[in-house]
Order: sequence, then C-alpha cells, then structure tokens
Amino acid sequence: MKNINYLLLGAGLLLSACSQEKKYGEFTVKGTIKNAITPKVYLQELPYGGDQPIVLDSASLPSDGKFSLKGIAKEEGLYRLVLENGPDVLIVNDNNEIEVDLDVTRYRVYEVKNSPASSAMHILFEDYRKKDSALYAVFMELDSLKAQPNSDSLVKVLQANRDGKVKDMNGMVRKFINESESPAARYYALGMASRTMTPDELKALVNESAEKYKSHSGLNKIKALLDASAKQQPAAPPAYALLGKDAPEITLPDLDGKPFSLSSLKGKYVLVDFWASWCGPCRKENPNVVAAFNQFKKKNFTILGVSLDNDKQAWLDAIKMDKLNWKHVSDLKQWESEMPNLYQFNAIPFNVLITPEGKIIASDLRGNQLFKTLEELLK
Repeated sequence: MKNINYLLLGAGLLLSACSQEKKYGEFTVKGTIKNAITPKVYLQELPYGGDQPIVLDSASLPSDGKFSLKGIAKEEGLYRLVLENGPDVLIVNDNNEIEVDLDVTRYRVYEVKNSPASSAMHILFEDYRKKDSALYAVFMELDSLKAQPNSDSLVKVLQANRDGKVKDMNGMVRKFINESESPAARYYALGMASRTMTPDELKALVNESAEKYKSHSGLNKIKALLDASAKQQPAAPPAYALLGKDAPEITLPDLDGKPFSLSSLKGKYVLVDFWASWCGPCRKENPNVVAAFNQFKKKNFTILGVSLDNDKQAWLDAIKMDKLNWKHVSDLKQWESEMPNLYQFNAIPFNVLITPEGKIIASDLRGNQLFKTLEELLK
C-alpha cells in the first residue's frame, strides 16, 4: 500500500473556511526565519501517494531572515518549508498568502498565519507526538515486565493503560478529521489514524472524507488504495498490533542479488529500516541512523535496510552516498512489495526494533528517541 501520510505529527478544532468551490492557483509563503544555520530555504510539494517531494521554489536567506516563496496548485495540498539540515514546517495552501515565523532554536513553536489548516495540523502533531511518546513508554514497560516472574497482575494493569491511551489517541484524531473543513488536513490526519485504528475504523473515516470532498485527488487515492487492498488480502491490524509479536520473516535479494533472511541475524538487536533512495525524509533521517549504527554496532546491534526502490542503480548510489554500511535487501517493487502489508506501514521512513529473540519491541524510532532506546537496551 502506498504512503498515506507524511510523518517524517486538539480539542474543538474547526479548520477554516475554504469551500469545495475555492479556486486555486498561485500562492505565496513568506515570513521570517531566525537563527538559521543554513543559507537556503525551500518550498516543497508533498505529492499525494508518497512520491518524492518536488521543489517548487527556493530562496537565499538574508541576514534579517526574511523570505518569500511561490507555488502553483490545482487543489488544496500539502507543502513543506524546508531548511537544509534544519526543521521543516508543514503547510496547507488554504489561502493564497501564508506567513510563517520560525525561530530555529525553538522550532516546535513556530507560527503559521493566515492558514488555519496549517496551524491546526501543527497543534495536532504536537498533541499526537506527546501521546505517542507516553504510549511508547507503556509498551517498553510491558516488554520489560513480561520477562519477570509474578508480574501478571501488573501486566494486566499496563495493558489496560495501553488500550486506554490508544483509544484516547484514536479519539483525538477522529475528532480532528470529522471537524476539519480542509481535505488536505484530513489526508494528513488519516495517516496518523492508520497507525492505531482498525481497518474498519480507518475505512469509515476515509469513505466519509472522500464522499465530502469528491474531487480531491489525495482522498480519492487513499480510498482507491484501501479498496484495492481489501480485495487482494485480509484486513491488516494496526501497526501497534505487531509490538510484542515475533517479527515476520523477511527474505529478499541483497545487493548481489542473493537471498538474505532477517532470521539470519537472530541473536542480535536488529533495527529493520524501511526506506528508499527517492524518499526525501528517509535521506534526511539517514545521518541519524548512521550515527546510531556507529555508536552501537559493537554492542550486539545491527541494521537491516529494506528498500522500497524500483531502480537498482539509484538504490546502490544512495547507499554509497549516505554511507549506509550495513546489510541491505530489496525486491525493487517499490510500493508493490509485500513489506508494507507484512509490517503494517504505509509511509516511510519506518522502522522496527527487534530483540535477539526475534520479537518486535518498538517501531518508528527517530532522532533522539532512537538513541535513547538503544542506550537503555544496550547498557
């Protein structure tokens, strides 16, 4: 299944005032970026379906940090303001003139003016991130308890806590989607919903959104993908359902075309990293993954890179360019690979952390969270 969301995430949010009849065309994103450590800023389009981001415009940042970028759109879409080696700002073109104020030293509290959908997505992402971190902590505690004797009663308490947190997250995202008047923001939030909701819950939200915004290509694409997936295979559980379970076997061709199996790495902690050469967020995350590999590779830890490429040379070039010095496999089928269904993901970058015994104990570890988790496990 293709990418539904761009990760690379409140209450009473009513997203603004664009009607289905709104006319789109040229739009401007301007503002001020303070304390930038790189000289250029880019405006990227994030195509529906997970294809590689498209650079629409760029500008050099003067000393006062002011910039102005332009794009052209046929409908309401998702865009990203990108600094080289810096933070990103997710934007919806729900108005023709949008203003962004960003201090790189406090990038989580940036302000987007004249774009209610962008502001609402920012709030949703921060709320979701906090809830997701709390949920992850419960999963880690559950995993540590299962190996201890006489812990059944506490395990049940934590399982109830886990289920309550998942229900709370789902309720928050469902409320956002149901109240949103922005088809692009709905598309974004549906990606979040796909991580923890059941297939039936997700399908209901997708169908309602696609019916309300019948001409929106992103929502129609999600609906078509879900419909096609339902015909081809049994309903898949949400991604969190894999935590604590045995990792599904992966056997794919390596760089030399020879079959390589995940099970051959049993006895080590393994980060299975799903990525692709064409995936901008993946390439941006790679330096962090390389740093983690170099720091922990002598502590019974390794990485298996699983690419969703379809161009072998591009795959090989990216591995060399990004210095990804671990085992790599791919069937070169891009989103037609069985991997997204097998590991229940619909966006990359995505990863799972597997114990030496072959059980999945964490997923979607990025940035500092990856280092914190490995430091705790590999003391």
